[in-house]
Amino acid sequence: MVNLHRNKEQIIEEYNRWMKNVKGDMLKELEAMDEEEIINSFYRDLEFGTGGMRGLMGIGTNRINNYLISKATIGFANWLKKVNKNNDLSVAIAFDTRNNSKEFAKIASEVLSGKGIKSYVFSTPAPTPLLSFAVRDLNCSGGIVITASHNPSEYNGYKVYTSDGTQAVPKIASEIIAEIEKIDYFEGYEKKDELINIVPEETEKRFKKYIVDLMKGLNPDPEPVNVLYSPLHGTGYPYVPDVLKELGHNVSVVEEQTSPDGNFPTLNYPNPEDEEAFSLALKKATEIKPDIIITTDPDGDRMGIMCPVNDEYVRLTGNETGVLMLYYLIEKGLSNEDYYIVKTIVTTDLAEKLAQKNNIELKETLTGFKFIGELIEKNEKEGKAKFLFGFEESFGYLYGTHVRDKDAVVATSLAVTMISHIKNQGENIQDRLETIYKKYGYYGNRLLSFSYEGYEGSKKIQRIMKSLREDIKRTSEDIKLIEKLDYLEGVKGLPKSNAVELHYENDIKLIARPSGTEPKIKFYLMVKASSKEEKRQKLDTLEKIVKEQINR
Repeated sequence: MVNLHRNKEQIIEEYNRWMKNVKGDMLKELEAMDEEEIINSFYRDLEFGTGGMRGLMGIGTNRINNYLISKATIGFANWLKKVNKNNDLSVAIAFDTRNNSKEFAKIASEVLSGKGIKSYVFSTPAPTPLLSFAVRDLNCSGGIVITASHNPSEYNGYKVYTSDGTQAVPKIASEIIAEIEKIDYFEGYEKKDELINIVPEETEKRFKKYIVDLMKGLNPDPEPVNVLYSPLHGTGYPYVPDVLKELGHNVSVVEEQTSPDGNFPTLNYPNPEDEEAFSLALKKATEIKPDIIITTDPDGDRMGIMCPVNDEYVRLTGNETGVLMLYYLIEKGLSNEDYYIVKTIVTTDLAEKLAQKNNIELKETLTGFKFIGELIEKNEKEGKAKFLFGFEESFGYLYGTHVRDKDAVVATSLAVTMISHIKNQGENIQDRLETIYKKYGYYGNRLLSFSYEGYEGSKKIQRIMKSLREDIKRTSEDIKLIEKLDYLEGVKGLPKSNAVELHYENDIKLIARPSGTEPKIKFYLMVKASSKEEKRQKLDTLEKIVKEQINR
């Protein structure tokens, strides 16, 4: 929905309307709210961001709950009917391991049935990329995933997909939002059980087979790799181990984190980007000495890895992992004008250098893998160059054309296939990165995230973005600002977006944007240097500039 901030009078009016319409435990929850809770729960309607709708679970218009799921699904159903001439509509529905995800998926299927739309629902939690695959495999009109990806346990979310298996991009999302806004939170529906189906097992089998065949095409007889894997209580298990074992690798799992559990009891933040996500795995690694440690997030679309270097395990960034994968694909001979790669604007410029030097076209998109999926679909329909690889710095990767979203199942398979190759050459991951840096330049990246919760936090983020656009403070660091790009004005032929890009002298770049899925503002620090030490110094300087700017 639109990010409409209500004033206090409107907030109380909406709160009272909910008091009259809800019953049972939800009514008790409303009655128990204090003024601050009422404001934070009702000051706006939850909006579509880069990953669909995502928010805290609870009662209110700014929360994920049964009423929001129903309202969103009715709107989505109406949009599907509007844009499809035939009446034989169907939607695939997946859900992750979070609390209430299965119930929300059930509500979505019932709402669709009430609108005369057939649904195919996964019987158990399934990875998000498998939903994208199912939409395409079952020739569905669209898809829905109930997930909050890597957010903490208090969150859940709702993502919609179009018939090509791509997340709804802004133009389509705005059309869907327009339909959702016409629906009242308390609009009823009558379910029709005969329209609710289970996703066939054959779809899951075809998904796994595609990935196995894809990897065998890269290396039909890889040297077995000893893998330690954790799904962080999410949907990656058993899909990731199944595929890796089929490829001949030895897979151990972190048993404490294989059980699906929406409370994520063994960690605070189930995000492969976060160091804590590897804590339990590292303890087990001291015993079994794996060649690679892999974690995936709860909905199985992001992947993080650690690899041994000189008797300790080193955690790779999303940029490092993506560059290593791309370099491996180039080594395998997939580097000519027949191919293109895709990255987001906040992802390392080292990918551009690799592409340029190896005669591969590089395409850039806004932040959010849906833009990568959209671009792949567009190019495939136009019969242009073949898609080779796409990635974003936030641990999302795609190799293959089976889905239109980031895929941790294929990413884990590619990472392990790559490690087998590096291991066979007698190198470690750090050796390989150093080879790349010496050949192409010491590109450095650093991400700074600042959280600002609730209504006041939202205002703070708006003020920071405004100051970056209009009043960039001269900092204590004597670095000249060369260029400022405001993506709200349209940049590089991309859709308008709330991001600002600042170019400083000496190959220093900064991009700032509010997160589309969390109450955060993110700063992406990007530099190019001639040595590791110069890279670190440039990043430290840029970090100082950012902190001075936000603490004005």
